[in-house]
Amino acid sequence: MVKASWGTKRTCQNCAARFYDLNKSPIKCPKCGREHDREDFVKVRRGRATAATTAAAAAAAATAAAAKAAAAKNKKLEDVALDDEAALEADDEALEDTDDLADEAEDIEVEVEDDKGDGDR
Repeated sequence: MVKASWGTKRTCQNCAARFYDLNKSPIKCPKCGREHDREDFVKVRRGRATAATTAAAAAAAATAAAAKAAAAKNKKLEDVALDDEAALEADDEALEDTDDLADEAEDIEVEVEDDKGDGDR
């Protein structure tokens, strides 16, 4: 049961509390205390855009999309170049000088013990 003296039911734009404005101006939220003007509650409608405005907005969006695509392509190329450099450095570190390995193979002495003892036969 709504009474005319309560005024219009409003929603606070600060805390989203529902309250009646009590036909007062400025309208004050009882929960958070924020004061609102009557214009705060009026919905602003946007008119239809003109063809020139729409074309300009479309051109700006296309330019922004092209710039974003170019930046992404450059970033991708930089990442590939960095990955290639890292792979080459890893390959260089993995390769050893094989000349040292051949010298080490000749220096290794191997002793073979004969398990067949003199008294076993």
